Amino acid sequence: MKKALHVVMALTAVALLSGCAGAAFNKVSVTANRNITIGQELIDLQAAHEKGIINDTEYAQMKQDILNFATQIGSINLDGTK
Repeated sequence: MKKALHVVMALTAVALLSGCAGAAFNKVSVTANRNITIGQELIDLQAAHEKGIINDTEYAQMKQDILNFATQIGSINLDGTK
């Protein structure tokens, strides 16, 4: 009986560990979920800049990051094309 319990425990351990190792090779899909519009984010960023919460350099970099993100997802074209 004790030997059977050890065999079951060993098989369970192997099954669990092989599942964990297999999970390392699974692909993970990440989706960006935004609850705020690009325009609102730019407005909030400008307000933070005007209040002195962020400096000119930070404002310029963050604004560019927002615009780059918007370009990547196809919301806007920075070159003026549609």
